[in-house]
Amino acid sequence: MDVRIRIECTDAAEGNAAELTEAFADWLGEDRAVAAHADIRKVRQPRNDGGMSGDVLSWISLGTSSGFSAAALAYSHLSYRASLPRRVQAATRLVIERGSTRVTIEGGSADDVSRIAQALGAAELAGPAASADPLA
Repeated sequence: MDVRIRIECTDAAEGNAAELTEAFADWLGEDRAVAAHADIRKVRQPRNDGGMSGDVLSWISLGTSSGFSAAALAYSHLSYRASLPRRVQAATRLVIERGSTRVTIEGGSADDVSRIAQALGAAELAGPAASADPLA
């Protein structure tokens, strides 16, 4: 299953979403509960101005295996948020997309885990259109 995730900030002044997304990708790579069951790829948005500097990280693409756990992803995000300065924590949320299904998570509660699992399950059950590569 392919899923894409990113970090969003509710207030642009509170943090750089691209930097937070990249840091979360690195965090996931070190989290054994997630990295052992997912191929983690950083998806960069191409520059439109012809500049030579690095592209902005817009998404993390997770190619997950059968051992992947929605709970592990939610709790990894919760731990990651806890490592951020308080003002950034309050403005940071996790966005998960698969096909046309989108879930926004602000914490890592049991309810959030359930919403992630239901959304990913709903996308899986929706048929071929929903199971197509969400990055295409």
